[in-house]
Amino acid sequence: MMLGYWRLLPPFIGRELREQYAGSLLGVVWSLLQPLLFILLYWWVFAAVLRTRFPQNSAFADTPFIVFLLSALLPWFAWQEGLSRAASAIIGRRDMVRKVHFPAQVFPLAAAAAAYVVHGIGYSLFLLALALWQGGLSAAAVGTVFMLLTLQFAVTAGLGLLLAAFTVYLRDTAQMLGLVLTALFYTAPILYPLTLVPEGFHGLVHLNPFTAFAEAYHRAILTNIWPEPTMIAGLLLFAASALSLGAYVFRRLEPGFADVL
Repeated sequence: MMLGYWRLLPPFIGRELREQYAGSLLGVVWSLLQPLLFILLYWWVFAAVLRTRFPQNSAFADTPFIVFLLSALLPWFAWQEGLSRAASAIIGRRDMVRKVHFPAQVFPLAAAAAAYVVHGIGYSLFLLALALWQGGLSAAAVGTVFMLLTLQFAVTAGLGLLLAAFTVYLRDTAQMLGLVLTALFYTAPILYPLTLVPEGFHGLVHLNPFTAFAEAYHRAILTNIWPEPTMIAGLLLFAASALSLGAYVFRRLEPGFADVL
């Protein structure tokens, strides 16, 4: 049922982007400047001050920290903003949900997609700069990255539907999501390689749903190693499960939206 709504997304994605940057002098540039500030801060703290170094036996031993950081941090920005915007999408469109007979699924999906459009531009610029710096980037690496981004968006869309439905009934969901995202950020191998994590904590790190994505981005971009088939299969299953669960819960809770809003 939900698949029939994908054709409705483009105009609503455009609307999301226009509303987000309405009245802004720099428009979409602001959405790139904010992540850039965080990138500089993380680089300053971990590379310049703490002088983070990778173990010599690590696959990333000769990788500049800024390249390691960007390869997974930029997708994280899309994940974080996509989930946050999707979670509040129904509340933000309460007038339309109450008055218009329209598939409400479109609102969280469009909100998540708009975040991926913006941060996808930033990631594409990073890949272009990396290709120019190192004299090229393999087609396999680029293809793997965009496959991973597609799977990541599917997970975001599914979880976004789930969160959007919960937020209608439990307004504290947005605050709880902020705390959860902060915990997920620091327990995923984004700022550090998994090899630096004590073995006793590996189980905790692998419970993080973003860990597999971060590891796959690092391998594809920094080592040109195609992720293992089991990892890709796991991400495909994760994406399908998230979409199915999100769509199911949303459909079950949607009939009560108008009354609660």
